[in-house]
Amino acid sequence: MITEDGGERAGNLLITDEAAVGELVKELSNPMADLARLIHRDRPLYDPEQGFRDHDVYANVVDGFGYLSHQDRDHGKAYPVGDPESAGCEFDDDDFPAGSGLPLDQFTAALVEFLRTTKRPTNVQWTGQ
Repeated sequence: MITEDGGERAGNLLITDEAAVGELVKELSNPMADLARLIHRDRPLYDPEQGFRDHDVYANVVDGFGYLSHQDRDHGKAYPVGDPESAGCEFDDDDFPAGSGLPLDQFTAALVEFLRTTKRPTNVQWTGQ
């Protein structure tokens, strides 16, 4: 997230409905935004004793494309088969391959589906299964 003076700050954003997903996409569309880790509180813990989540989902928007990765106990690390014109992009926690960027309407729909179902979105085709 970006503060009013242009500085960076990490933050937590609780997403509870489609309108909040839209706000997240808007935040991520800021060229200064960093990668977001999405945690769904309704998914089971992988290790309850340690508090480890059973999924890793990362998202960002770069140059008008939405980038998403997904991994859980049922699926290995995967990226959407996106627009072939989308460039790859690298972050500290994830590297998105070229061609994995989604149009923003499809990206937003995938985030809404994840919010509603807790599962890997089905509105996109995924690399790896």
